[in-house]
Order: sequence, then C-alpha cells, then structure tokens
Amino acid sequence: MSSSLSQTDKELTALLKSGSVLAFTQLYHKYSPKMYVNMFKMVKDKEVVEEMIQVLFSRIWHQRETITYERDFSGYLYRAGSHLVCDFYRKLESDRKMTAHFKSTITEHYSHIEEKIFFKESENLLLQALAELSPQQRQVYQLCKLDGFSYKETATKLGISPHTVKEYLSKAKNVVKSYMVKNMEIVTFLMCCFYIVLSN
Repeated sequence: MSSSLSQTDKELTALLKSGSVLAFTQLYHKYSPKMYVNMFKMVKDKEVVEEMIQVLFSRIWHQRETITYERDFSGYLYRAGSHLVCDFYRKLESDRKMTAHFKSTITEHYSHIEEKIFFKESENLLLQALAELSPQQRQVYQLCKLDGFSYKETATKLGISPHTVKEYLSKAKNVVKSYMVKNMEIVTFLMCCFYIVLSN
C-alpha cells in the first residue's frame, strides 16, 4: 500500500488546498459512496442524488482555498450535503406534483424516522396529531411510543388485553403518521430525516 493511501483527512485536505488533484480524487473515492447512500435515503432518486454529489464535490474543488474543513472534513461534507437536500426540497415546494411524489416516497419510509422525529420544532405538531386520536388510542400511544412501556405493561395499566393494545397502537400510529406528514413543512421533515440518518 502506498503512503499516499494511508494519509489522514487532515493531510489530504491540506494537499487539496494546495491544488492536489490526487488528494481530491482520494477524498472523492473515500466519501462519495457514503454521501450517495445517505442522500439517496432522503431523495430516493438516483439521477438527482448523482447530480447532488457532483455539485457537492465540484464546490469543494472550486472553493478549496477558502473553505475551512481540515479538522472535520466528513462533518463538513454531511452538513453541505444536508443543505443540498434541503435546497432541493425547497425548490420542489413550487411544483406541487413533484412535491407530492417525493413526499409520498418519504411517507413510505416513515418507519425509519418515527422513533426520533419528535424534535423541539415538531412537538406542537405531535400534540395536534395526538388530539386526533380517541382517548384509548391516545393513552396507548403515550404509554407504548412515548413512555416506552411494552404491550403487556400497557395492557396491565389500562386493564385491557395485549392484543387490544396492539390494535389501538396500530390505528394510532397510522393517524399520527398521516397527520404529521400532511401538516409538517417538507423541509423541516427532511431536516429531521437527515439528522436521523447521520445519527444512526
């Protein structure tokens, strides 16, 4: 293995700043696959993501002398990538047809974000969604999803069977999901998604 292949990101970014095409190429091959995977989870469109990757690394090359990223190149990439994804969805807001298509795609993958979507900015929306539930569904959702109780523990607390708990929770999750996706601004939704992808 050559010494250049064992260089750290700090060393490679220093070389990049001085105009090294080799250093840029090594960073591209190291990080572009990872960025593709993360961004594809958010956009679900191969051509769009490939274009985003090209834009991302093109900016890095053209702005190499002014961007500060020596200490955390990967962190810089993920932040820049998240901004590209959000810019993409902001543009979609003006095209209702495309927005509906991509929002539908996100909805299909709601299970990936459900456990961590309750950020500060969406707490009020969650409360509104819970208000759409019946009293029994709301109790079950609160105990199982928010408080972390098992079906059995929830059943004991409410005096109902675990099977009934499961049914209530299933219906409650569908109501909450539909309400959240319908009412949350899509850019906020994507920011939540991107944060979760990076934190996994």
